[in-house]
Amino acid sequence: MKETTHTPTSTLTTDEKIIRLIQGLHQLHTTPMKAAHYQKLAKHLPYPSLQEIEQRFGSWTKLLEQAGIVKPFELSTEDHLMLNRAKPDTSSQKRWSVDESIAFYIKTRGSRVTIRAYSELRETHPQMVSANTIIRHYGTWKQALAHFRLSSNGFYSDADCLNALRQAYEELGPDLTSQEYVRFARKHQAPSLTLLIERFTSWREALRILEETLD
Repeated sequence: MKETTHTPTSTLTTDEKIIRLIQGLHQLHTTPMKAAHYQKLAKHLPYPSLQEIEQRFGSWTKLLEQAGIVKPFELSTEDHLMLNRAKPDTSSQKRWSVDESIAFYIKTRGSRVTIRAYSELRETHPQMVSANTIIRHYGTWKQALAHFRLSSNGFYSDADCLNALRQAYEELGPDLTSQEYVRFARKHQAPSLTLLIERFTSWREALRILEETLD
């Protein structure tokens, strides 16, 4: 019986690690994985990007060949095209840095930064780094917010919230709606509507308290 030897993972080159990764992924597949499928996985898992693979190996199918998953003579030109076809990147060619992503969030949503709110914004702006990337960079979400002097609970006092509501009231008039306040808060980086509701139990109650202060 032939004895199998294993090379320690730490001594493998980057190319060898990628080949091992692809071989492992293909244990779950009965047919060769398409580039578009891998591209989707790499967006959510800490895998090398498809672009890096193409730079290292020349193409997705050449990686599959080196991994022993396909043989060159078995693939037609049409097969090559189908396997190599990736989904078009509709986002910016350059992924934003953590600093750029956080700055964009603050500009768009304000200083209260929860993982959920951050991830929701990233759905429409995929060039932002993921919340998981930020956590890996700083250890925890709380430590990341501390680094940027932010809070997931908001550091606005009740007086700050009322002042923002008063400014919106004075600027937009006495028939101020919650939707109008949301737009105002984003424009002026004021306390969010969610925070006002958390502090005063409801939008209507927040307006009632404001009206008492105006009397």
